[in-house]
Amino acid sequence: MVAHSSTIDHVKGVTSQVPPLFVAFGETCLYASAMPVSSIRISYANSREIHVSDATIIRVHHAWERFDEIQNLYFTVLYADFGVPRGVDWYHDANGSTFAVALDDSGAILGAARLLPAPGSSSRQVRQVAVAPHAHGRGLGRLLILNLETLAAEEGAHELWLNSRSSAYGFYERLGFVREGEEFESELTGIMHTTMRKRLPGA
Repeated sequence: MVAHSSTIDHVKGVTSQVPPLFVAFGETCLYASAMPVSSIRISYANSREIHVSDATIIRVHHAWERFDEIQNLYFTVLYADFGVPRGVDWYHDANGSTFAVALDDSGAILGAARLLPAPGSSSRQVRQVAVAPHAHGRGLGRLLILNLETLAAEEGAHELWLNSRSSAYGFYERLGFVREGEEFESELTGIMHTTMRKRLPGA
């Protein structure tokens, strides 16, 4: 088992070094983050704090046996309410993508975010960040982004970029992303977007 340490400050104020667990289920699940705890505060190297309730983060690929559940979450949260039919190319397949997935203590999927491959490039794109409506307000979106940020840095990336919906500008700005260029309208949903970028720590 391989592990690195993250500082976890429990609600009662006790600080300890707890190694997140790196585990494998076949060859599809790459990573499970900090142990699920009823309420914890995780402090990352960039000093941002994220509150999590009963959630574990894993990293998976397309071959994961529950991958269709990720796609269903994406369609339901990101596209269905805007009249996008399932038959159109809303997924934009990219072989080699890695997905950070939030699971509750029963194993149900609460959220997911996707890091696209970019061989030889120092810039990596994040796509399709979605959290189930009943899991909003628990810091899961931030945890998913920071999980992919860590992965991208480990793989040699110097920055992340994404196309953010207008409703999420504040969310990404709080995570250190900066808007770039003019707004544009999504052909699928009609929602206004802006490209946003973030230099990774140490880049």
